Amino acid sequence: MKPVSLCLVQMGSKGLELVKAYPNVLPESVIDQIVIKSMPFNAKNGDFSSSTLDNTVFSGFVFSVPSQVGRDNIASLVAVYNDMKYDTETIRKVFSFTISELKKYNVADIETVSKILPNLYNGLAEGQLKIKISSIVTLEFDFKQKEEKDSDEDSINSFGKDLWR
Repeated sequence: MKPVSLCLVQMGSKGLELVKAYPNVLPESVIDQIVIKSMPFNAKNGDFSSSTLDNTVFSGFVFSVPSQVGRDNIASLVAVYNDMKYDTETIRKVFSFTISELKKYNVADIETVSKILPNLYNGLAEGQLKIKISSIVTLEFDFKQKEEKDSDEDSINSFGKDLWR
């Protein structure tokens, strides 16, 4: 489930702007369109959306970025793929987990998310995420273990439905 690239987009003073793309392999015209489409109108914290652009497919998770002055800002973490053969639900879970853990430790800022993009990219490619943020904070997410747990939950839910028929 290796993405072509991960992008971090934020609302800047003049509208949506790309903060960072890793790896920076996408043409400028594609990046411009991803920036525009990565945060739908009226997007709010926790929203997840997917969109297509020619042969490119991308999914983005919108999150709030705490601000010291004024109101919080909004940003989007985006995974870009060449085709639709990827698991959007896993991407949503990984992005949601990553941002919620960063928020739990008060490090969900643009600098931190931008800094961990390469590790997040490698984690998605390898199917296992382990990112050390600080001496206290380490993000760990095992895709295979999560898939097995989801499969077990599906089996239990299916059994429960059959039982009550």
